[in-house]
Amino acid sequence: MSIQLDLFEGKIFTTEQQLEITNYIEKCKKNQLRIKEDNDKIQSLLDEAGFIEGNDYINDFETFEQTSEVNFGYSYNNTQWAAEVSYMRSKGGCKIICDSLRDGKIETIFAYVYREGDKLQCTNITSQYRYYKPSSLLTKLKEHNSKTQREFSILHKEQSVLKYTVEKYKKLYPEAKIFIGTDYYRNRNYTEFKTVKVEFKSGSSVTFRLGFENDKELVHKSHDANPLTTTQLLDKFNDQK
Repeated sequence: MSIQLDLFEGKIFTTEQQLEITNYIEKCKKNQLRIKEDNDKIQSLLDEAGFIEGNDYINDFETFEQTSEVNFGYSYNNTQWAAEVSYMRSKGGCKIICDSLRDGKIETIFAYVYREGDKLQCTNITSQYRYYKPSSLLTKLKEHNSKTQREFSILHKEQSVLKYTVEKYKKLYPEAKIFIGTDYYRNRNYTEFKTVKVEFKSGSSVTFRLGFENDKELVHKSHDANPLTTTQLLDKFNDQK
């Protein structure tokens, strides 16, 4: 059987093993060429649709040579063997520049774009996992960024009203405990909203649902630790002027 010496590792490979190494290197090269062609096509579609490089997207695709140990053969039948191989790899690609609301702040993120024919997909800016015409994807990007800005404004306002309401009831009832919480109401889905609970020493409490402006909160729930009897309640109503 023919053998060949690997000068870098000092290992001896058979002709068949050396052929496997060569085929692996060639396979990696072809695969990277395919990936590059796909990336070039994506950039072409973005440009044609009106995306502006550096403003709406970036393309940081690059190919490079990597040297590492690669396993060949199969472990189940004890034919597995390894060799240090230099082969082509790539990283990066076309990424859409978009806004993202995280921890109460707007951050700029870079989201990968994928292609199917002449349509593109970027799930970070669309509500559906589907491919769109490039021009439609540009519209989706603008809508996504506008929506993110609106959500940030609403969140900022909500936090301002929340802070104001907590301070308001702390001053009005300094001996009471103030709790910030959440509750929800059900429509088609469950919609969550912020609450402020004022709890007194007796255990009685009032929970407010916040409005969109200061001093517009509404009573959401109340708990009386010492409820009136029916007679006491009737007498109370009878004494009202």
